[in-house]
Amino acid sequence: MKRKNWFFEKELPGTIQKYKIGWRVKKRIFSGKSKYQKIEILDTFDLGRIFVLDGIIQLSEKYEFIYHEMISHLPLFYHPNPKRILIIGGGDGGVLREVLKHPVEEVFLVELDSRIVELSKKYLPFLNLKNSLKQKKVKLFFEEGATFVKRFKNFFDVIIVDSTDPAGPSLPLFQKRFYQNSFLALKKEGVFITQSGNFLDQISEIKTAIKNLKNFFPYVKVHRAFTPDYQGSDFSFTGGSKKINLEKFDIKKLKKRFNKLMTKYYSPEIHWSSGILPKFYQEKLK
Repeated sequence: MKRKNWFFEKELPGTIQKYKIGWRVKKRIFSGKSKYQKIEILDTFDLGRIFVLDGIIQLSEKYEFIYHEMISHLPLFYHPNPKRILIIGGGDGGVLREVLKHPVEEVFLVELDSRIVELSKKYLPFLNLKNSLKQKKVKLFFEEGATFVKRFKNFFDVIIVDSTDPAGPSLPLFQKRFYQNSFLALKKEGVFITQSGNFLDQISEIKTAIKNLKNFFPYVKVHRAFTPDYQGSDFSFTGGSKKINLEKFDIKKLKKRFNKLMTKYYSPEIHWSSGILPKFYQEKLK
């Protein structure tokens, strides 16, 4: 098999490569560079279309719903009545699609790279970005998320950070100052969540997220989900809350709110079970 018919992911930032993940490519749909990164959209035999930034898969047509449902519904269901939401990153529209399943009143989508939005609308219709952006409650901004959040105090109910790995333009979104500004931008019952890498290769990233969040948020919790799109697959989401104890989770109340929400991976039971970490993970995170 010729190598040009395959896509192999690059090494994740901050890791020592021990293996290489490859997918057989049916068609190369787009390849180009924006001001910030290299962007590729490929049609693969197994994953359908994949969206790639700087050589690393961000999502696939086949499995994107797992990541997007988890990072969105975890904080939205922890909060008792989320109305004003901030999404940092997420210019592809996956998180926005899930957030709009809730009766929210206002959604701020802050994406640094306008090309991501343009290309997602054109080549990734399954993310529904074109229709989501038509809703009056959605406000789109093209700027750096870490700078944007500084302008607000006691304003958002939920902040969702759907960023790339901690390198390049995304690095400020993993620093202590950003977590502090996010804490200040949230209302008294505010909930924050960020993707924090996989448990197999990026354990130091998860530990750093926990440590930095605990400097400001009294309640911090890690959830996990099996995400075939990403190297290591056993992926983490680290959340923080200003007032709501994330350990005292009432699944009965969640089931009433969940009702007939359309999801394929997330459920009240998954919400509860995803927060239970195996003992050896707990030991790694000490």
